[in-house]
Order: sequence, then structure tokens, then C-alpha cells
Amino acid sequence: MSDHTGRREQETPTTALPERVHVLEVRVAVLTEALETLARGLEDRPTAEPGGRPAADAARRAHELLLATQPGQEIGSPS
Repeated sequence: MSDHTGRREQETPTTALPERVHVLEVRVAVLTEALETLARGLEDRPTAEPGGRPAADAARRAHELLLATQPGQEIGSPS
């Protein structure tokens, strides 16, 4: 883990790896959700409203997902 100055705190090998794996799993899940959101926004659906902006709306939602889980923030905490 890093403190607020960016220096690495002392980690033990047995606790560091599971925590790091968990962080990576959460980040992969968020990236997957963001990509799915973008893909849905880019789909050409016949039920879409004329003149709608599904791609722009999807991009905004995906960006919000990524911002909500930036490194250094607790998962689930407000940004």
C-alpha cells in the first residue's frame, strides 16, 4: 500500500498478494462494466429515440464508473 506521499508502506508477502489481487479483480470488474456500457451505447437499436445521444450518454456513464474507482479511493466511497 502507498501512503499519501506515494511511498510504499511495509507489506508482508502473505498479506500483500491477496489484497493486490482483490484490488485488481475490482478494477477489472469496473473496466468490464464500463466497456459493456460503451458497447450498449454504440449499438444501433431500432427502439432508440430519433435524435437521441446514446453513445454520448454511455460514454458519460462509463467515465463516471471509472472516476468512482480511481486508485487511492475506497471502493464504494463517494468521489
